[in-house]
Amino acid sequence: MRLLIFVIYDIALFIAVLFFLPLYALRKKINFEALLEKLTIVIPVKKIEESIWIQAVSVGEVISIRALVDNLQNYFSFRIVISTTTLTGKKVAKNIYGNKADIIFLPFDITFLVKRIIKRINPKIFIAIETEIWPNLFYQLYKKKIPIVILNGRISDKAYKRYKKIKFITEKILSLCSYIGVQNNFYLERFLSLGASSDRIAISGNIKFANIIVKQKKLLNFKDEYLSLLKHKSKFLFIAASTHSREEKAILEVYKSIKERFSCNLLIAPRHPERTKEVEKEVRRTGLIALRISQLREKEDILDKCVFILDTVGDLFYFYSIADVCFVGGSLFDYGGHNILEPLYFSKPTLFGPYMSNFKEIEEVVLEKKAAIKVQDKKQLRYYIERILFDDEFREVLCKNASKIFEHQRALVKKNIEIIKSLL
Repeated sequence: MRLLIFVIYDIALFIAVLFFLPLYALRKKINFEALLEKLTIVIPVKKIEESIWIQAVSVGEVISIRALVDNLQNYFSFRIVISTTTLTGKKVAKNIYGNKADIIFLPFDITFLVKRIIKRINPKIFIAIETEIWPNLFYQLYKKKIPIVILNGRISDKAYKRYKKIKFITEKILSLCSYIGVQNNFYLERFLSLGASSDRIAISGNIKFANIIVKQKKLLNFKDEYLSLLKHKSKFLFIAASTHSREEKAILEVYKSIKERFSCNLLIAPRHPERTKEVEKEVRRTGLIALRISQLREKEDILDKCVFILDTVGDLFYFYSIADVCFVGGSLFDYGGHNILEPLYFSKPTLFGPYMSNFKEIEEVVLEKKAAIKVQDKKQLRYYIERILFDDEFREVLCKNASKIFEHQRALVKKNIEIIKSLL
């Protein structure tokens, strides 16, 4: 019965590939080079004796495996192969891991293509990130007794509805897995309801929490350079990060009212630094003085009267280290939200708005542990910023919760490595 299901799937997928390929090409989701790889006509890897194979669909998953790759390299001597599904995913993978791993496209999930790639890279273990379920790939790996692991497991609402309709297939595929590590109890229940074995699944946290890397020397130099300048004559520093136009207007209104009560400076870091001139105009429109970070040294005499604007690229993460309260934008209005983990990494009281569709799983963990605050509008934003600045005990609790969340998640990620070690 299992064999018949895979044969039918093979035929159906082959037809689907022929049908949808022109559409993908028109939408620029695939190019000729990628097509040759996905058909295994070209495999940009010489034959490998033994490897660890990690499949990360696109950019988000590719970035999230940084700590995992480093840990695997520390423990094992196997060559690492990272496969991706999208053009941007492969480009980012090459930029980050080009000197650490072989980067390939995941072939179409057709039996003879999958067999060719397995033969070429000889994986000792296959690690899929998040919701990667490939019937033929899993079946061929299982037949060769190669352990199959899913890490950071999650199933979106849309995918869950789709998988439920074909549970008779998903339960057979999931039964081939040696281990499934899911992000939380919610996803645990979803995997179990689709047929995952209860003795081979566990909550293993979100690997994105272990993915932040700090260059300590740069951090110390950064604080020496900026701390006294940005907190010049002020007790607090409020950072509004990854902001968009409508958010900046709201933040400036909130800041003007807060500044009357608290000794507080403001740094705005627009999501797109090329908007610096636009942000400067908005600051001046509210009657405040705008000063770019790149001009700090030139105008030290007016530091206590300015709204600072971050116009440099790649520095926001380190600016969080000197903040007293942070708001992460893209969330007060419907832009999908931005990364709230970076200020939390430095145990900073962090606020964000109601629109976090791009970071839903991180939002859930953070709110469950009371490590950050979700505000619904400008009024709540002002209320909680004032409370954080005024109430030392409230501020300290937020800082402690942020610190604990990273400790807990790092411990869970270590469990993943131990399980991989046992399977190898």
